[in-house]
Amino acid sequence: MKPLIICIDRDNDLGRKTRYKGPIIGKKKNLEAAKDLALTDPSDTDVNALYGALKIALESDLEIVTLTGDESVGLISDREIAKQIDEVVKKIKPSSVIFVSDGMDDEQVIPIIQSRVKIDTVHRVVVRQSKELEKAYFKLANFIKEVTADPELARLIFGLPGVILMLLAIGGIQALSWILGVIGAYLVIKGIGWEEEFFKKSGDFLKSLSIERVSTLLYLMALMSFTVGGGYAYHELGRSSMSFVDNETTFNTLGLFILNSTAINFIAAGLGIVILARIIDDWKLKLFVQIRRYFILSALLLVIYLLLEAVANYMVNVDFGFGSFLLRAALVLASFAVWIQLTEYFFKPEIDLIHKIAKDTDGKEVFDTENTRIGRVKKTVIENLELKEIHTKREIIKKDRILSVGDKIVVKAKV
Repeated sequence: MKPLIICIDRDNDLGRKTRYKGPIIGKKKNLEAAKDLALTDPSDTDVNALYGALKIALESDLEIVTLTGDESVGLISDREIAKQIDEVVKKIKPSSVIFVSDGMDDEQVIPIIQSRVKIDTVHRVVVRQSKELEKAYFKLANFIKEVTADPELARLIFGLPGVILMLLAIGGIQALSWILGVIGAYLVIKGIGWEEEFFKKSGDFLKSLSIERVSTLLYLMALMSFTVGGGYAYHELGRSSMSFVDNETTFNTLGLFILNSTAINFIAAGLGIVILARIIDDWKLKLFVQIRRYFILSALLLVIYLLLEAVANYMVNVDFGFGSFLLRAALVLASFAVWIQLTEYFFKPEIDLIHKIAKDTDGKEVFDTENTRIGRVKKTVIENLELKEIHTKREIIKKDRILSVGDKIVVKAKV
């Protein structure tokens, strides 16, 4: 038994660009394959690796084999290489191997080779000028891969700087206040612990947008309403002679602004349109708990609007006394309380069913079929009055993986 020279083409350039398929055994076949690849694509780095392996084979009088993977680099390509090395070891029975590659990517399969046969040495064939550049490229590529695999890290490394650069591109140095606002908002969301929930809901919202949905048109209307409202607010604040000399003047100034501001009406209308759009979307999914919350939220916004108007009238209008203010406030708050009870009565059957489904899963331990503990249920997601998925600290488990729900929840083990 002699050592064997193994050349690796992990992404199967040979198979895609020539008629050869691994394992390619023997000096003659490998030389023909190298020539064909060089004529097809002279810039391919696998050409260097093949000729490098052939040079070692001729100088040391050893057999040579080229193993080819797959265009889908990763699990598929490495399985193909594992299959081919098993075939080669069974046929040639080498005492050890000399591993030849064109760079770090092909060397990812070294553990696969080592598990079958001993590796004497690793010989990397790269163009001299590109060696350090290639190392730098792979370090950068691995860093980007690690960052993108972690959504939280990706938002911090790419997302936040990306938003800052966009604001700078749009507003230049004048956008500094916006940039500080974005950074501040992100830090607050992260500090409170709402980051995952906030970005998940934002992502779900963006995915839900479609020209086929009425809600998308409503969101556009709301955006226009907010834009017009913001424009009016900027204009009104710019042309108003607001005075805060003493308490009485301050109250009068704020009261007049609230009563006469067109901006508040547009912003309130925008919020109302957004809530209507959410109700339409959630009604299709039968998310009745959320729908009830939106009905209550819409009433709460109306309560705030009416109370602000009452406060403004009390500050500005001498005929609107404290008794009138209290009467208005009492009527508004009583109506709000009645509205809450009405929504509870109207959605009671659906909400009871949702609570029952959630009660069956919330807080229970989750194990897979191999009796490995996955964690405790932190959140239950219900859609169309049916269980959609459960969330543990480590992963999200879809309904089709859940086998049984009892004292503990049993799910299918991951393959």
